[in-house]
Amino acid sequence: MFFKRWFELEESVFFQRNLQFSRSYTKKLNGKLVGIGLYYSQWSIVYCLKQIGPVTLVEISNHFDVEKPTISRTVNRLAEQRLIEEVPSNDKRERVVQLTEKGLEVYEKAVLIVSEFEKSLIAGIPEADIDTAFRTIQLLKEKL
Repeated sequence: MFFKRWFELEESVFFQRNLQFSRSYTKKLNGKLVGIGLYYSQWSIVYCLKQIGPVTLVEISNHFDVEKPTISRTVNRLAEQRLIEEVPSNDKRERVVQLTEKGLEVYEKAVLIVSEFEKSLIAGIPEADIDTAFRTIQLLKEKL
């Protein structure tokens, strides 16, 4: 009941706070990843490739719900850093990419940085509240 009344009074506060959190999270994480030469957007793609394996740029774009040109620019930067490489594809119109050995090494460093950062964020928050937050985020995502 409180949330419904609060939301009616402050219609966009929830979404503004979400945006502020997201931007602050990205900025702080960028500050931690810079030491290994990554930004959050690059880390997201490195993480995706480690979890899923070789994928097309369209698949990455769909996975993150981001326009393909944005993904292409980030992938090109990762390729310049020799963290990813193209792999042969049956369809010459598609770019398929995967992590290189160097990319796997950077992944191992980055996953420790991100994990430590996230643990520090949730430290002191009751597990039930974290579970509720995760469920709420998933429910909101499903509605989009």
